[in-house]
Amino acid sequence: MIQRMETLALIILVVFLITGFAAIFFTTFGTLIMMAGSVLYAYLTSFQILTPKVLLVLLLLYLLGELLEFMFTMVGAKAFGASNAAAFGAVAGGILGAIIGTSFFGVGLIVGTFCGIFLGAFLVEHLKHKEWRRSVKAGIGSLVGRVGSIFTKVCIALVMVVIIVSRIVAAI
Repeated sequence: MIQRMETLALIILVVFLITGFAAIFFTTFGTLIMMAGSVLYAYLTSFQILTPKVLLVLLLLYLLGELLEFMFTMVGAKAFGASNAAAFGAVAGGILGAIIGTSFFGVGLIVGTFCGIFLGAFLVEHLKHKEWRRSVKAGIGSLVGRVGSIFTKVCIALVMVVIIVSRIVAAI
């Protein structure tokens, strides 16, 4: 019975880790999904493999990722002259682009997300300032910020996976 519960917990953890890792590219919640899977795994295995101390380290990594993502997005947009409204337009555009992209059998998800980020920042900036050059720069800056945040989140997610896998392997 214990063997089955540990196997089930491991399967659930792997699903959460893969889903979370993939979600990093489309949304800001990827490392949160990974964190949730880790907490669930820890609970299902009575916190023997992923201890509260390990979960605290994973939580700190998750929070660091969120902070850095926010900073990259804002710095990227601001470095190219985007307004705060354009930065929020980029976020809304990215979400809308992801939804529209998904309707193309999921193939357009990545393209839709990035097009949405650019267009969201571009349109808001253009509506606000009526300057094409500034609007294009805002869109590009938002894309640069998003790419930087994705890279950062992927690095943090890999560190989280290494910690989790090393704990599981050590327990075998």
